[in-house]
Amino acid sequence: MLIIGRKIRNLVGWPALHLAAASDRCVDCGKCSETCPMSLDVRGMVREGRMEDAECILCGGCVDTCPEGAVGYAWKEGA
Repeated sequence: MLIIGRKIRNLVGWPALHLAAASDRCVDCGKCSETCPMSLDVRGMVREGRMEDAECILCGGCVDTCPEGAVGYAWKEGA
């Protein structure tokens, strides 16, 4: 259901809470990926600057774990 809701939100362009990354702040410690309950490669996502993933449940584990604050929450319009 989350995946369907995210796709509809992106299609319609509704504002939504999402993860944002500052790849220049990442020190490649890998703590974000280790913490992810969905086993996503968060470190790779941060490096690519692509934090949108259909399997991400926005739990915030990566946000809480990052020692450099490279991952955080933000609001955006649409996709």
